[in-house]
Amino acid sequence: MPTPSLIVGLRLDGKKAAVFGDGPAAANRVIFALDAGANVVLYAPNAPESLIKWVDAGRMSVVPASKYAAADIAAFSVAFVASGTTPVAQAIARDARAAGVPVNVAGDSELSDFVLMPTYRGASSLQIAVTTNGVAPRAASRLLKEIVDKLPGDLEPQLQQAAQLNDVARAADRQREQLLAGMDAAAASADASADATAANTPAQQVSAAASSVDDHPAALDLAPLRASAEQVEQAVGAQTAAGYVAHALSDLCFVYAAREQTLGDAALAWSRRAEKNAFGEWVSALRMETRAGAGHALWGALAAGSRVAAIAGAASLPYMAPVLAELAARRQPIVVHAAAQSLNAQANVQTDFSDVFAALQSRAVVLASASAQEAHDLAAVAHAVAQAAGVPVVHVTSGAEAAASVQMLSHSQLAGFVGAAAADGDVQPAAAVEQALSRFATTSGRTYCPLEYTGHADAETVFVALGQVASDALAALPAISEDSRAGVLNVRVLRPWDHAQLVASLPPTTKRLVVLSSARDADVACDALLADVSVSALIGSSTPLAVCGENVFGAGALGVANVMRTALDLEPLVEEEVEEKTEEKTEEKVDEKSAAAAEPTAVFDSALEVAKRLAFPEAYGTEVSARPGEKTFTVSVSSLRRMTPDTYDRNIIHIEFDTRGTDLTYEIGDALGVYGYNDEAQVREFCAAYGLDGAQLVTAVKDGQTQTRTVHSWLTHALDLFGRPSKKFYAALAEFARDEKQAEKLRWLTTSEGAVEFKDRVADTVTYAELLMEFASARPSILHLVDLITPIKPRHYSIASSARMHPGSVHLCVVSVHWKNRAGVARTGQCTRFLDALSIGDRVVVSVKPSVMKLPPLDSQPVIMAGLGTGMAPFRAFIEERAVRKLEGAQVGPMTLYFGSRHRAMEYLYGEEFEAYHADGLLTNLRLAFSRDQPEKVYIQHKMRADSELLADQILANDGCFYLCGPTWPTGDVKDAMVHSFTTHGSVKAGDANKLIEELKESERYILEVY
Repeated sequence: MPTPSLIVGLRLDGKKAAVFGDGPAAANRVIFALDAGANVVLYAPNAPESLIKWVDAGRMSVVPASKYAAADIAAFSVAFVASGTTPVAQAIARDARAAGVPVNVAGDSELSDFVLMPTYRGASSLQIAVTTNGVAPRAASRLLKEIVDKLPGDLEPQLQQAAQLNDVARAADRQREQLLAGMDAAAASADASADATAANTPAQQVSAAASSVDDHPAALDLAPLRASAEQVEQAVGAQTAAGYVAHALSDLCFVYAAREQTLGDAALAWSRRAEKNAFGEWVSALRMETRAGAGHALWGALAAGSRVAAIAGAASLPYMAPVLAELAARRQPIVVHAAAQSLNAQANVQTDFSDVFAALQSRAVVLASASAQEAHDLAAVAHAVAQAAGVPVVHVTSGAEAAASVQMLSHSQLAGFVGAAAADGDVQPAAAVEQALSRFATTSGRTYCPLEYTGHADAETVFVALGQVASDALAALPAISEDSRAGVLNVRVLRPWDHAQLVASLPPTTKRLVVLSSARDADVACDALLADVSVSALIGSSTPLAVCGENVFGAGALGVANVMRTALDLEPLVEEEVEEKTEEKTEEKVDEKSAAAAEPTAVFDSALEVAKRLAFPEAYGTEVSARPGEKTFTVSVSSLRRMTPDTYDRNIIHIEFDTRGTDLTYEIGDALGVYGYNDEAQVREFCAAYGLDGAQLVTAVKDGQTQTRTVHSWLTHALDLFGRPSKKFYAALAEFARDEKQAEKLRWLTTSEGAVEFKDRVADTVTYAELLMEFASARPSILHLVDLITPIKPRHYSIASSARMHPGSVHLCVVSVHWKNRAGVARTGQCTRFLDALSIGDRVVVSVKPSVMKLPPLDSQPVIMAGLGTGMAPFRAFIEERAVRKLEGAQVGPMTLYFGSRHRAMEYLYGEEFEAYHADGLLTNLRLAFSRDQPEKVYIQHKMRADSELLADQILANDGCFYLCGPTWPTGDVKDAMVHSFTTHGSVKAGDANKLIEELKESERYILEVY
């Protein structure tokens, strides 16, 4: 049997195909040919009833078999014989061979020039596996000639034009560096004159900078935040979120960062745009040098009576420490937002607290945030503490700058929040922190503790961490908690340090504390935090606590998880066991070995060798599989409809797949993995431009499986050609560049100096294909490309149906992902493009992935569901499953659905179904939150807070289960609403509510599936 690796697309648009025979086999071959665009002549007594419509449409005609003559075969491009091993079949095969027409004879490989591959039947071509019989070699030669003939005649001028454009780009880079050098000189002058710094105005900066420096393209639009009286949802990273608060609450903002860093870029851009702060005043932002004496400008600006903030790399803190100590002694309010990060040799961002510990000796208040949302929130708290206590505050962010959905306080909210703190008067730092956190909870609805414990209620081992390390530890905790009693203590307030509070935050069963830190200098990695924790354990605990430290610098999320597992005597995970949530979280390290010098693992294969493997599958271990090494199923599209209006900016589609005839089964809550593939027209264009023979056979090991495919199949079905390359690919491509300038540019993009441009390329989604066309002198062979380009991965979607209500069918609710990059070029998600192009009857390769979203074991248990947008997909399945059980006579418990989207008229997904279930009584409570249908924003957490009594009754009194599915951003607010419910109506003390939620998680009664 042939393997998918030998698939070739036979294009039959407008051509004629002959089919001989009757019955299902003949009908199937007619359908295959029709789908490929052919006009079919069926030699049979009559047409099957299922094919009459094609006769009526003029795509098919029926001729009695007795009227066939040998000379007729030459008029066809391809022939099919539905019944083999008969004299008639043999005669037709001989006629086809004589006329040079490819023929397939059912059940007879000796007479066939090709084998049908119906599993891969496409809408644009007939998918076949070529054999070595008959006219197949001639067919391959014709295919090669067609590819060569379609290469653009003006390819060479196009390449020359690309080289000229590259020269222009390099000249622009040189000019930009000169302008930046001028800005550095201006910044140095400003540092030397504090009075001049304080007097600088944005209006002057705008006139000077507008003609010399391009605006920061990613700087947030502040107009919605100025206009709104409520919080505004924005997609930003931690540094931008903190920078927004710094800009909003200061008159002067100093940026201490290396040129290759992006720290403070947004604040600088807002200043150049003459954006006003939350008090309606101009803000001056200046880039400063990190050197001895750094921070003196801060002193001068404060002396002039300005509101002052700084955005700095943590490397600046040792230089600032003396100034911060003096400011603390004189009770001067200032906030420094410091990014605890450093760049390795490959310009990958690493969390690095080495220099942060210098701030701990300055008597400044020190706060640490662990996410983009926390960065925004604790930035606001930092400014409030500075005003209330009159002391410097250092707010530490960490991790790579990855955009996330953040609920941001508006200008009016920030001004009111900090103004109220300033009115508190002269407050001691510890009290100021407590008051600011409490007031922030009232203002935003989000609650933070200086030290927050998460984990097993009876934990014996607790990992103590801060910032990104705490975030990684919390992400690893669920898998660890299944095997060991452990927890994580997230440290948000490093100074002032409260020994008693640390001990009080721990479960009473705690026996050991493991301090996780991240510092490039292993000798000082854990000294400060470890010392604080050790002293707290010594003087604050009535029972002995063992304390040790671990440095996880450069380890990443997987490394942190394995350090924790090793400490608990658990088996470490391997990389394949950890699913990456986003590409930005873990960048690949650049391989020092020359990619060009290394022999590719892929090899060219011959049709004869492949034919042997096909002819003797048992001997060669040949296997037919859509995705080698993976359990997949081929289903067909049975229903496809858009759920949002055509005029709406979000395209959400409902898709139904027919699973009959497959072994596919799924459970409630499972996800369906869809294997999309690249656009075939784009692949052909790339092959033509790159000079590749799409019919050439290549064998390679990919994902641990030896696969043989045509070049066209590799680039269409296997390799993420139109995906985003990592630094590793840039470095490898440099080794192939014949033009030294192009090689130098590629290598530069992988260094710290090129980090800014590389980040811009990531934001613009520059693809493998585009990079190969841009650097035309670098031409890795197709064998190298197969090795270097990452494989296409499945996209998983929560299943939106119950198999018991829809036997033989599986449903999805999918939002199309479209965007434009900075240049205005339209981009589409790889799987979105694939799904958007589907039509009824198209076949799709899928897999099933288990999920934590399961209905409770008892039908009588209450179910509370919270879904945002397409996040309600699994809850449609929940409701359908219980509807079936109710019809079967089961006594089902109450069901409550909280559904949130922007507009009822636009995205009330499955609204009619939910209303019907609600009217029937199955869906006991239907709570809808359409955030933009009224002047004030209404979200699901608001509806939940209004239902506090209901939630406490169903979850605490009746063993109900709570589920949340959708984006990450409301997770904290939803948790706060649940805490409010438990403390207000569930007789739970405030200090115990968070622990209770952790217990519910462990018992699978509080389940989150967020992304």
